[in-house]
Amino acid sequence: MSLNIDNYRSRLEQFEEELNRQLYHFYAGFAPRLDLVRCYSNHSDIFSLDSIRDIESEYNNESFDSRRKSLRKIRDFLIDQHLDARLAPLAEETFDFEAQQRIVWEGQELSFLQASLFLKKESDGFKRRNLSERYARQIQKSESLRIESVLRLQSAASGLGFKHYAQARERIGGVEYRKLLDSLDAALQPLEDKYMERLRESFEISLGRPFQESGSWDIAYWEMMNDAGQVFSKDKLLPIVQATVLELGILPERPDSVSIDLDSREGKKAGKLCIPIRIPHEIKIVMLPENGAAQYGTLLHEIGHAYHFAWTSASLPVEHRIIGDRALSESYAFLLEHFIRDREWLARMLSFINSKEFLRFQALYRLFLIKRCAGRLRLSIDVFEREAFAGMPEIYSETMKSYTGLAHQPEFWIQDLADGYYSADYLRGWMCESMLREYLQTRFGNSWIMSRAAAGFLKEIWETGQLYRADELCREIGIGDLNPQALVDEIAEGLKS
Repeated sequence: MSLNIDNYRSRLEQFEEELNRQLYHFYAGFAPRLDLVRCYSNHSDIFSLDSIRDIESEYNNESFDSRRKSLRKIRDFLIDQHLDARLAPLAEETFDFEAQQRIVWEGQELSFLQASLFLKKESDGFKRRNLSERYARQIQKSESLRIESVLRLQSAASGLGFKHYAQARERIGGVEYRKLLDSLDAALQPLEDKYMERLRESFEISLGRPFQESGSWDIAYWEMMNDAGQVFSKDKLLPIVQATVLELGILPERPDSVSIDLDSREGKKAGKLCIPIRIPHEIKIVMLPENGAAQYGTLLHEIGHAYHFAWTSASLPVEHRIIGDRALSESYAFLLEHFIRDREWLARMLSFINSKEFLRFQALYRLFLIKRCAGRLRLSIDVFEREAFAGMPEIYSETMKSYTGLAHQPEFWIQDLADGYYSADYLRGWMCESMLREYLQTRFGNSWIMSRAAAGFLKEIWETGQLYRADELCREIGIGDLNPQALVDEIAEGLKS
């Protein structure tokens, strides 16, 4: 090859380590702020238009499929980071601005994070809505910065030869988003009446108010009221997750490759994430645990990401270790997260025998999350294909209510927009996970979690890192094209309970 591809590989790995180490220090509370601009500036030459054109030219002249795949992944990663680099200054400015905003509530000044926690625990429905309205007004103050980010993305995508950012994302993700969404919408349509019936019933029982008075401001409290927090105590969180991993037999060969940070410290963020600093050698999980099933699901989810990365073969080239389809790793994360919806696991690990109502809620809540992701993706497609933002807050409210059945405050449109294309990864990840779990149950039995053969199979596919896309993996192991049917069938069965 005439192009020094190994130099690109080395530089991309350096960039990923620098960026992810910075993210870890920030979210773990060891650094006061993110310095994205400096990180991208240090590597600006590899994300330049010239670099993208060089890789594109080499790709077009390459005849070997394996090399073409490598070059395509590197090219698409460069495009993705070229766009992110253009956003870095605005991303920093927006983050800093929103971090300084305060919501006055009952004599206190709350940050956005604190307001979210209050919404989760506030039992008075009128207060939840009032607090959410104040939150929305503060979010609206950063709307101009976020709109500027959208415009900058559109401009950068145009500079790369794309019609708009949506088209650029389709190139990067390798997904036809409208086709994905249309197929999911069609598959979910037969569940709509049952979903609305169950949603209305659950909200009214949980919140003690008429459903028509409910909205997105009630979601966190609704989840908390159905979370069986007395069973899922944070004191048992790590031991139960560790016992699950031991039972499954998937501990990484290098015990120190994955570290789990559950400690409280000043400055630590309340998010939960897996940060692969150096795949497969240094993977960090950062979390501030609380009581509740969601916390158990979250840690299992992040363990799924981490062990996928930790089992990745170190001999793979950079593009197959650190670059890939985000839906693939999401499917592994959802696979482990699903244990909180497994009746046998609940009984065995937590002595949670009478779990029928909990599992009934979990089926409903999972469908709600899927529909919310679908709504956000629909919004993103519409926004990035439009030439103007007029009417977008109202379109957002209508779109999200159409998908979820719940009223959404229009001011949040620009915030939810940021999650739109990540939502596509989650949707495809859920599809892949359902198909993969069905395969595991068929091949290794319903108790596959205790099967060493199943563990061996997982390690085998995890070793391939990010060589395959989610749809390619499904075909590779013989379960067909990626589609929503297994996911929808499973949810339909859960709604019947």
